[in-house]
Amino acid sequence: MKVFSILLIFSLLTSCTIKQKQLDYYLSTGIENIKIFPANKEDSLKINSMNITANKSYEECRKLQNQSCIDDRGNMILYAIFLEGISNFRMVLFNNFKLPKNALEGENRIRITVGINNTIENIEILKYTDENTLKAIQDVFKIKELNTWKSARIYNIPVKEQFEISVFVIHKY
Repeated sequence: MKVFSILLIFSLLTSCTIKQKQLDYYLSTGIENIKIFPANKEDSLKINSMNITANKSYEECRKLQNQSCIDDRGNMILYAIFLEGISNFRMVLFNNFKLPKNALEGENRIRITVGINNTIENIEILKYTDENTLKAIQDVFKIKELNTWKSARIYNIPVKEQFEISVFVIHKY
C-alpha cells in the first residue's frame, strides 16, 4: 500500500506542469530629465557672457520704436544628437538588450551623460530590479552602436548633456 501511495504521488508530481511566467520588457516613451551644462568653468563663463550680451542686445532693440526684434536667444542651444535620431537610439537599445530569464518585474532607470567629445561619458544605473538585470544593462551599453553621438552645444561650445531612460520588466500572462 505504501509503495502504491508513493508511486501515485510521484506520478502526480511528475505529470503536473508548472506554468512559468514569461518575461517581457519595454522602454520609457522617451528620454526624460534632460539637462545641459558646461564641461568646465571657462566654458561656463563664456556662455554666461554671451547670454548677457544677447539679453542686452534684445532689450536695446525693444526700446527702439518701429523696430522688429527677433528673440532667438533660445535657439543657441543644440541638444546632443544620436546617429539617425533619438528614436534610433531607443531602437538600438531595445534590440540589443538581453533580458535575463530570471529578471524581476519593475523599473530599471538609467542616467546617461553625453560628453563634449561626441561620446557617452558616463552611464549611471539609478534604479534596478535585480543584479542580473543590472549586469544586462551594463553589458548593452558596452556595444559601440550605442556610442554614436554628436555632443550638445551652446553658442557652438560643446557642452555635456544628461538624460534618463527606463527599461521596464513585466510578466506576460
